[in-house]
Amino acid sequence: MPVITSQFRSPWWMPGGDLQTQLPVLLRWQFPLGETILIPTRDNDQLSASWYKSNSSPFNRLVILSHGLEGSNRQHYILGYIDYLQKNGLAGQQVDILAWNLRSCGSPENKTYKVYFAGSVNDLDDVIQWAEAVGYQEILLVGYSLGGNITLRWLGEQGANATNRKIKAVCTASSTVDLKSTVDKLDLIRNLFYRLYFITSMKCRVKKKAKEFPGSIDLSHFSKVNSFNTYDEFLSAPMNGFANAEELHAAASSLNLLHNISVPCLMVQAKNDPFLAENSFPYNIARDNQWLTLEVSQSGGHVGFLSNRYQWYLDSRFSTFLSSVL
Repeated sequence: MPVITSQFRSPWWMPGGDLQTQLPVLLRWQFPLGETILIPTRDNDQLSASWYKSNSSPFNRLVILSHGLEGSNRQHYILGYIDYLQKNGLAGQQVDILAWNLRSCGSPENKTYKVYFAGSVNDLDDVIQWAEAVGYQEILLVGYSLGGNITLRWLGEQGANATNRKIKAVCTASSTVDLKSTVDKLDLIRNLFYRLYFITSMKCRVKKKAKEFPGSIDLSHFSKVNSFNTYDEFLSAPMNGFANAEELHAAASSLNLLHNISVPCLMVQAKNDPFLAENSFPYNIARDNQWLTLEVSQSGGHVGFLSNRYQWYLDSRFSTFLSSVL
């Protein structure tokens, strides 16, 4: 599919990718309430999720939302899109929505020592299996940031089989499709704020799990963890069965599988995203894959996309794309 130059524009008073990333967190307030459910995993753990059921025909169409790094299904962009879908539906019909939590995120937490990582593809697969078992005939996937990478990785692994899994279309935003370049960029001095915020939160999460499950997590190198690369090297990689950070990044990145995508898929990326490096803009892959549309905007930040018309662009853009497929 062609690479699209986005028509999105940020407000004049919100210059730069950092402001466009950070201010939307404070400016967006919607609080739809769903039914809390627990989805079993193949390794006897559980994933918590919020299920928003509409008044339409039972179990016909479901949108599955995947959140980003250190987030949950209560993130502003997740709740905002839920509110938008509940008010507007898709293709003239109401739609059910499932917003799930990556392991150790949200409430209630999972029941083992495991925490999420950038390649938590099996967990998304378990969520989709749940949706299939419930009886949904049309499943639409939406992923943000790290959740976008997980979604695209799953989609690439499935290839043509995605249609057999009832997947009709996919949308992602600010997807960290090349983990190595993303981690390296976040470890730069200019991104010190993000590094301190996320690494502190991630270390607290792991330390809490280690206390709850003594002997399950190796904390011998805990004091050395002061960056995204060292977090992956000393914590995330060994916790998830990888030899080192390099192996984890290669195995978890979706970039090298994007060519396998075989259902309509929209990727929205912003050039001024402080998280994304050049490799996260797969122009050539999109040009060679009829199913993949890459939309690149000049501004928007990381999962920000508040427009100069004071509208949340991703909500309307995603719904337009998904409705066009349905």
